[in-house]
Amino acid sequence: MFSRARGLWSVEGNLRKRKRKLPFRFGARSPFCVRSGRTRSVGPRCAHERAMSAAVLLDVSHSCRCGCTERLLREEAAAHAHSHLFVLCAGGVRSDATDALVCAWSGEGMCVLLDWRATAACAYRLKQAADEVSAISLRVITSPRGRARLLRYERALFTALYTFTYRLGCGADGPGREVDDDVTAFLQRLPAVGGAVRLLTSSLIPDCFGHGFSTRVGGVSRVPTLSSLNLFSSPSRRDSAAVVHENRRRLALHAGFYPRPLQMLKATLVSHSCRSSGQVQHSSRVWVLGKAEPDRYDAAVTDRPGTVLAAPGADCIPMIFADPVAKAIAVAHAGWRGTLRGVAAATVSAMTTELGCVCANILVVLGPSVGPCCFTLEPEQAARFHPNCIQRSQCHRPNVDIRLANRLQLEETGILPHHIHDDASVTTPCTSCHPQDFFSHVRDGAHFGTQVGFVWLKEGAGTASAAARSVTEASPGQH
Repeated sequence: MFSRARGLWSVEGNLRKRKRKLPFRFGARSPFCVRSGRTRSVGPRCAHERAMSAAVLLDVSHSCRCGCTERLLREEAAAHAHSHLFVLCAGGVRSDATDALVCAWSGEGMCVLLDWRATAACAYRLKQAADEVSAISLRVITSPRGRARLLRYERALFTALYTFTYRLGCGADGPGREVDDDVTAFLQRLPAVGGAVRLLTSSLIPDCFGHGFSTRVGGVSRVPTLSSLNLFSSPSRRDSAAVVHENRRRLALHAGFYPRPLQMLKATLVSHSCRSSGQVQHSSRVWVLGKAEPDRYDAAVTDRPGTVLAAPGADCIPMIFADPVAKAIAVAHAGWRGTLRGVAAATVSAMTTELGCVCANILVVLGPSVGPCCFTLEPEQAARFHPNCIQRSQCHRPNVDIRLANRLQLEETGILPHHIHDDASVTTPCTSCHPQDFFSHVRDGAHFGTQVGFVWLKEGAGTASAAARSVTEASPGQH
């Protein structure tokens, strides 16, 4: 019943009488590839497919055989004529009955066959297929037993951005088997997108610390603006927590801190770029690990060996701090608002007052961020920065150099100029100018991915001796 048609699956037989074919994709015999434009439209349905945001998922793997599945499918086709149809045939259950159900589909959308052996693989491909056609609302035809299983895959691989509505046929209720291990094992087997994980590091940071700044390659995220090493998930984004967890695992293995988790800042990341937005609430609040954790903070400091601190960034500056004498570390996330509020200075202050650091010993590296070439503000906002940080242009909005603003702020707190690494050719390239290497909200819009800067004190490095600290602190003019 199924045959190949130019690399896609098509249905023949009954549909031939209608003088059209429905393209099938993502079958076990046709490898999956996310590429815009690969979905083939049929005749006048092009406009509908581009605007479509809903789809029907037919779960053949867990459906009954009494005919109620076909009835529910016909009802969905009549009520949602322009929806796409996704057919779940996990475990090799595809049969002539499956073909007959698909041929009964009278909707005008594309048909997609998901017939991998593992249900986790099918659910993962379902996510990719839905993203490719911008379907965030899925109506699921299954049995009570099927819903029990699919709900777990939904929670593991989708975010709250997607809505699932279940229409149940007959069948006895039964608990779905645990799927977390299934999803984890499947994601770990996926090949990296774009090559191996690649990090940027600074020669300024000594070997007693581990550190780096991630790029966008080496992960498993497939959504174009999140591909592939996106390291942050939220209900408003398309990357599920399971996918981001796998990306973080691969980063940890490459960087050498696995199985330690990333201690990510609780910055407001609804739109954490440096652009003006009423949703962004960048602050100068610093969390000292060991004390009560604030609800939101844009910097963190610690002297605990093995704790991996991480600051997110996608135009905003992820900064890492290290004191090789006091054996202390910190990270900060500096957008333009956080810069004006003094988050860099607040981080240095926390290191000196809480961890006994000396400004002259603190090393600071500024990570990939938007450069003055691509970042502008309204004139009244730009006027709040140091004049040297403003570059006038012919357009209404002046360009602003938030990297220079943070360097000036750090130097004012007592950080030595040669202890600040902000070389645009090494650790601080412009995220907006390098789409192959970095995520950028300025460039990509609301559905941007996130890279991080991270640092940890290696276990065994020890803590600074009291004598070393007292000698350093006795040196005049260091604060």
